[in-house]
Amino acid sequence: MTKRIVALVDDLFFQQPIESAAQRLGYAVEFAGPTNDIVAYLVVRQPWLILVDLNTKSVDWEHWVMTAKTSPATRKMPILAFGSHLDAASIARARQAGCDAVVSNGAFMADPAAMIQKHARLDESEALRRQAQDPLPELAHKAIAQFNAGEFWEQHETFETVWRAEPGPVRQMYQGILQVGVAYYQIQRRNYDGARKLFQRAWQYLSVLPDVCQGVDIAQLRADAQAAMAELERLGPERIAEFDPALFKPIRLVEAAQSTQT
Repeated sequence: MTKRIVALVDDLFFQQPIESAAQRLGYAVEFAGPTNDIVAYLVVRQPWLILVDLNTKSVDWEHWVMTAKTSPATRKMPILAFGSHLDAASIARARQAGCDAVVSNGAFMADPAAMIQKHARLDESEALRRQAQDPLPELAHKAIAQFNAGEFWEQHETFETVWRAEPGPVRQMYQGILQVGVAYYQIQRRNYDGARKLFQRAWQYLSVLPDVCQGVDIAQLRADAQAAMAELERLGPERIAEFDPALFKPIRLVEAAQSTQT
């Protein structure tokens, strides 16, 4: 998965150093423009860091930050803002809106790469790859059996026990599957908004996983969840009763040996 930074920055004075520093660190930068759905935009991109120039004019940065930090699907995304040290009002607004850190323009520009490294989310990919080769816990097998039997609420309770007991990054797999299952449950209950939000929440977990994790076919699960969400959005809340339950695809388990090749 591409390591991405989303930047609410429209000044070339900042854009060029940001892009240069990010590329040296292995990040792709996307300079955001206006969008009708901030959460959906961020869910698709899963940025490792959101940069905010407090003097940007192309977007309402305060609305962006508050939206990102109030949605369960995006609130864990770190936000670093920078602005004039003389603009105490904007700095205070940025902190109140939910920015994780606010620094002066001078501090940021002194070493953009160091700022990015310090504030971007922790890279757990190596630890996750190691854990992906472990066998699936017995209780997780039970949760998957419940999921595949259409017991979407029951799998939620079982997976919650599994992920709460797991301190390592592989817990994201259990959380992601759990969220997809509850999204299916909400579709059954004709709860459009609830289902859509749960699909979005699931993506922060599923997007970071290898294609096969502890013998679970994560690539297929991602594709199935995306197809279900696309159909949900196509139908909209008015036609959710027409949702085809055949789209509630079972979770596939593959040979454990394959997980070591991913």
